[in-house]
Amino acid sequence: ALSGSSPAVSGLHPTVSGLNPATSGLNPAASGLLPALTSSFHTSTQLDSRIKRSARHKAFWHIKKLNKVPDEPITGENQAFIRDYIDHKYNGPLKEEFTPWARGSWEIGSRRPGVLAIKIGVVPLWLKNGKRIMTTMLQIQDNHVVKFTNRADYERTHMGERDNTPIYTGPMRKKAENVVGFITVGALSTDPQKYTKDYCGLFTEAALMPKRYLARFPVTENALIQPGTPLTAAHFTPGQFVDVYGRTQERGFQGVMKRWGFAGMPASHGVTKSHRRPGGIGSGCDKSRVWPGQKMPGWVGGLYKWHKGLRIWRINYEENVIYVSGVAVQGAVGSVLQVCDTKLRAKRWESLKKEGLTDGPKHFPTAFEESIKELPEEEYFEKVHQFTAPSITTV
Repeated sequence: ALSGSSPAVSGLHPTVSGLNPATSGLNPAASGLLPALTSSFHTSTQLDSRIKRSARHKAFWHIKKLNKVPDEPITGENQAFIRDYIDHKYNGPLKEEFTPWARGSWEIGSRRPGVLAIKIGVVPLWLKNGKRIMTTMLQIQDNHVVKFTNRADYERTHMGERDNTPIYTGPMRKKAENVVGFITVGALSTDPQKYTKDYCGLFTEAALMPKRYLARFPVTENALIQPGTPLTAAHFTPGQFVDVYGRTQERGFQGVMKRWGFAGMPASHGVTKSHRRPGGIGSGCDKSRVWPGQKMPGWVGGLYKWHKGLRIWRINYEENVIYVSGVAVQGAVGSVLQVCDTKLRAKRWESLKKEGLTDGPKHFPTAFEESIKELPEEEYFEKVHQFTAPSITTV
């Protein structure tokens, strides 16, 4: 390398310097070039990569959230005065100088924002044909629209540049052409004294108290919602399908039988101390390495996943609780999840012909205050049995 004979140092490529194996008659395997060429191949996608993806800290582009300065000891009277001032300052939900935004109507291909819900448990429901189904209860607590970001400003951010980066191993991250911007939704108001001044400034224009959780949803032009507008369970319609996004429960470091479902070795017939081992992975001969994505023991859970196509069977408008299909909603009880209209083609609004929901959501882009006052305490999907109804009917 010091004499300049290395192609990497001298700037010469093997094909340029006349060392092309195809024309010089050299065998790549015999010349030792094959391991060097195959060592840089990546045959697996990012989802199957060996790179650990469970991060324990926020990304570098996030605003610092918590205030690390300790609170000075103050008297109870001063603390009460601060609380009264904060309540008066953030008395909303909408600023008076804001003019109301125009409300659009639903059409095929519309994208509206979702909500942040808390998983509170699992409960069974019974259909009218006698079948029992299991549902997960998601409560929508203190949700408000915080901010609207147009698409031009979003694409200049770090996440916008990532979305426009070409991906050759899977679907692209670029948003659809009809998406005009992104709406930020916050949940669970909290004490602004515990957060930094920069983080509290995100909620100034909407006249809201700082939120503990934030989420961003792409929207079309007809689904814009004014900052400061509350979002409740009436945002959804019984019978529709939703997608849930959240973090799965962590299972720790597990073996191949728990992580990948391997069958393991026999319990007897000469097997010694290898009952739960993965066995041979075939790394000999010319391969001489372990390919990225090889199924081996490792960390399980703790990743953010989408759970798509869950039907809403029941909505409690009084407590802002929605009942979605199944018990496999990710996260433990108390975890915060993102819930939005499904993106599955077979379960979108225009595909729900049997349910009679092809006209879109009942409240679009969301249920405003004048619409919520007219709603009942609870509403069920038409196939769900209501225990308040008579169990025996005559025809």
